[in-house]
Amino acid sequence: MDPEIVVEYERDGETSHCLNWGSRAMPNLRIDYTEIPFPERGGTANRLLCASALYCYASTLAAAMTARGVKNLGLKGKATSETTKDEFQRAKINKIKIEVTVSLEDKYLPVLEKCKKIMEKGSFFSITCRMGLPGPTK
Repeated sequence: MDPEIVVEYERDGETSHCLNWGSRAMPNLRIDYTEIPFPERGGTANRLLCASALYCYASTLAAAMTARGVKNLGLKGKATSETTKDEFQRAKINKIKIEVTVSLEDKYLPVLEKCKKIMEKGSFFSITCRMGLPGPTK
């Protein structure tokens, strides 16, 4: 893993945003609200955080299982967030629930049970969230 990852953001006008991931595996993400009514525009950052949590959990689980010899592994998942407001009325995520369905041969069930225990210790995303991040820098 690179010690430093750079993601770039660009806003073009009132309704268009672009995230440049700097990754060959991920095309840039363009968010365009041009035809979207203002009340329906919220939740993008929440969705991006849910996607990060889900991807991190699922890919960590898959890596743990693959490292233990599991073949033909299938995973599907869903992330659901619970959002509240803080004392300044800013939205914040209280909880992200991750649900993953694993498809594998029965002979690998003991490996799945072991990997579930490993996953209880957390993934890159959950460990980082628990530790907290410093505020924005200039």
